[in-house]
Amino acid sequence: MVIYAVIWHIKEMTNTSFEHRSERRSRLLGLLRSEEHWKSADLREQLGISQRTLMREIAQLRLAGYPIDSDRGRGGGIRLNGRWGIERLQLNHQEVVELILSLAIMESLQSPLFTNNLKAIKQKLFQAFPEKQRNAVSTIRKRIMVGDNAGTTAVARYLKPTSKVSESVAEAFLQCKCLEIDYVAESGERTTRVIEAQYILLFWPIWYIIAWDHLRKSSRVFRIDRIQRAHVVENRFKLRHKDTFFDVCMPFYQSI
Repeated sequence: MVIYAVIWHIKEMTNTSFEHRSERRSRLLGLLRSEEHWKSADLREQLGISQRTLMREIAQLRLAGYPIDSDRGRGGGIRLNGRWGIERLQLNHQEVVELILSLAIMESLQSPLFTNNLKAIKQKLFQAFPEKQRNAVSTIRKRIMVGDNAGTTAVARYLKPTSKVSESVAEAFLQCKCLEIDYVAESGERTTRVIEAQYILLFWPIWYIIAWDHLRKSSRVFRIDRIQRAHVVENRFKLRHKDTFFDVCMPFYQSI
């Protein structure tokens, strides 16, 4: 029992020490970012540490890739070159998807300026997030498709959907909830139906929902700007096999 108690005590001390060092290192980075130049004495006073500890922390930050410069001589000036870097981003699944989607849209526009590395950036961004989040985002990415730009005739008739409709569609899509819509077809026919937003598709700037339609009991495509009203139904749906929608839209796009 005594041995186990000693081991537990050592473990607790180690964990506490690690947490303390992590917090101190984070504070040191914050201080370096806040000013263009620091005297080592001022940093020591702010952190309540010795010169030896300060130099050790700076050495560890350099090993981690932070470009910290220091000047020799009295006062020991220290600075983070260019206030480099940003804090770790804390993004939820929807924010990650929106960020990756924005890059995918830029990539699809095939602009000759600043787009050569978008695919690599998109992959690096995706890999930067924790595995659990990557798995959740990966499932959503496979359901978002980007095609070519919409034709001039379609764009001429396009009306930007209301924010309420857009928000309801996004919620239903991301949370796999059924969506009740009032829809106006190209023919002018008006119907109310419940749909499952299985996929969404962008032919810039027009968004489409590739859905399972409870009214027709088959797959259908709906232009979001033709939805007059959208209401999220609490009933959740399961993702259907992609072959269900192959004839409707699969030849036209690839996932982000």
